[in-house]
Amino acid sequence: MKPNTIKDITDFIFLGKDFEELSHYDLLIINADWAEEQLAKDMKLMLDKNIIDNNTTFIICEGHGNTEKRSASILIDYLKKEGLTNKIIISDKYISNPEILRNIDKLVDITKYNRILRVAKDFVARRWYMNAKKYNFPIEKCDFYGVVDNRNISKKDWHKSETGINQVMKEFINIGQLTIDKELDIN
Repeated sequence: MKPNTIKDITDFIFLGKDFEELSHYDLLIINADWAEEQLAKDMKLMLDKNIIDNNTTFIICEGHGNTEKRSASILIDYLKKEGLTNKIIISDKYISNPEILRNIDKLVDITKYNRILRVAKDFVARRWYMNAKKYNFPIEKCDFYGVVDNRNISKKDWHKSETGINQVMKEFINIGQLTIDKELDIN
């Protein structure tokens, strides 16, 4: 078998489902630090396709940015423009994957949800699942959906730009360092 480095890296890093593969979810955990307008449009399409409904709860985790207007507020404004009026829980304290996972019970009773969709940048799926396993998050009822920002770092196109290659390689380094530091486990 001839090695295919791009395919191997893609299969390792990009674990998220394509839009067409998504089922129905009653909880979305969303990072709001990128592509808020596109994300709101994706979520409107999810509503139209019954991937989510008006009873789906949204946990929106504040972004890492230092802009004047909070990224969660920007996303909420776009969601309102798209007509989404779901229950929204904003988390400005828990931003990183470990913080969200370690403190999820302070935000919701996770046992009350049947299907969970984690929404974040497309290239962080592997690290999300590794963190979720560490914190005993119910990954058996969780899917990952990756939103692509203006850098176009997607499952299909990450290797076509220096920016994409660099970001995906940084993700490998990040996963590796977290594993070396015993923050993550490959088992």
